[in-house]
Amino acid sequence: MPRDVPTETHTGKGEGQFAVTWPADQLGFFTFDCPKCSANVIISTDGGEFSLVNAIGAYKGTTWLNTEPDRPTTKVTVLADAAWTATIADYRSVPTASPGATASGKGDAILRVPEGATRVRFTAKTRGNVALWLRSEDLSDLLVNEVGDVEVDREVRGPAYLKVEGYEASWTITPS
Repeated sequence: MPRDVPTETHTGKGEGQFAVTWPADQLGFFTFDCPKCSANVIISTDGGEFSLVNAIGAYKGTTWLNTEPDRPTTKVTVLADAAWTATIADYRSVPTASPGATASGKGDAILRVPEGATRVRFTAKTRGNVALWLRSEDLSDLLVNEVGDVEVDREVRGPAYLKVEGYEASWTITPS
């Protein structure tokens, strides 16, 4: 069951590691921001997700952390070439994609889909890979994994989270 957890923030420059104090039983939302990065940006952990970010150049995006309670993250390793900020926040930090309203963005992101939603329309414009993941209390599923532009409808049962993976993609999500 999600509970309120204080936000955890780490900063650094270039390569480095930091210890995570995020509770093992709580899903965390990991945002990494490196606006002046110009080379590879790779973020890995000792937890179940292992690889959080693999991008090139300036990066800002959000992914999830601690999806496997028996393999929680305790350490994060950063490969970057500029100053960065890493933030881990709880469910309150995730924007909600309301039924009938279109949410749009660019790059890696997470949205909350409220109870009552049954479908989502997902579009993405990109030359690279784009994936859409679903995570609810009892399900984790890869809904889309394509190279290039995408336009699909998928079944989704809220409440749930949707994760867009595609650091170069511009996307829209419309729940119904």
